[in-house]
Amino acid sequence: MTILLPMYVHPLEDPDAWATLPAYAGSVTAVVNVHDGPGEGLDGTYRVVTETLRGAGVDMIGYVDLDYGARDRGDVRRDIAGWGRYPVSGLFFDRVAADASGLDGVARTVRAAGCPVVLNPGTRPHPGYAGLAATVCTFEGPWSTYRAAATRRDWANAAHLVYGVPVAALDEAESLIWQRVSCGLVTDLAGANPYRGLPANLRRGAGTR
Repeated sequence: MTILLPMYVHPLEDPDAWATLPAYAGSVTAVVNVHDGPGEGLDGTYRVVTETLRGAGVDMIGYVDLDYGARDRGDVRRDIAGWGRYPVSGLFFDRVAADASGLDGVARTVRAAGCPVVLNPGTRPHPGYAGLAATVCTFEGPWSTYRAAATRRDWANAAHLVYGVPVAALDEAESLIWQRVSCGLVTDLAGANPYRGLPANLRRGAGTR
């Protein structure tokens, strides 16, 4: 089972969270997001942190926003190229279109990436998306919605991102998500950015390693 961990917090804002990640080398893929992507230039702090994590064996992928197909292709290509400044092993395409009309555009973008890709439409997309990437996030949303959904095994390469889980329910949420997928995240964090640090279960687990 792989934990897909968006880390949308600057290392200077939460250095302890980033320093904890080596404890999960081999089981976590961290999504790095410098500034809604790689940013305009090299962020020295991110460069040092990501090099350290690479040395510790932590897998990392870089964030690229597709804006459901509305984003300018040139801007997307610049973001793809910009991740060459950091030691990431692949890309995380966020806000991916989910309908049949978006398939061709997403397929072209995946080919342009030339590296392993995770797609995040945040919902179950058209079946054609399943073959476009190594991992497709078919659910992103709050625990209240996830818990109420019917329990069933998802696509073999599906991932689920579940936020707003009460700390007391984290074990239940982890048990449920791994019945459905082999890649994903449950986090107690919520609000506008539920990925602004480590979930309580990872903070707790690091202390026992």
